[in-house]
Amino acid sequence: MLTITILKKGKTICGFEISSHTDPIVCSAVSALSQSTVNAIEALTSVGDSYTVKTDEDKGYLYFMIPSVYEGEKNYDADLLLRAFELSARSIEEQYSRYVKVKNKEVSTNVKN
Repeated sequence: MLTITILKKGKTICGFEISSHTDPIVCSAVSALSQSTVNAIEALTSVGDSYTVKTDEDKGYLYFMIPSVYEGEKNYDADLLLRAFELSARSIEEQYSRYVKVKNKEVSTNVKN
């Protein structure tokens, strides 16, 4: 099962983590969603390239975090895009619950960098 973890500090989404492989069509949808979110945040917000990304294509793993948002800086554009990501991820989960699980995780000072 593919797991999408929405990383939050309080009510603010700081990033997301995706792990595992599943049905190829579902993986393609989640991959397109995550890549377009990262690209939009980079191109359309003041975050620019000030984010952390870790990937392992063989394991179907993607970690995306905006450290400045985690540290409490408000970025309304990035917030909107991350909320849209969460909404879309939950929509995929609704349609393909056999293959996808979306969960929230409160991030702590032990955040990956």
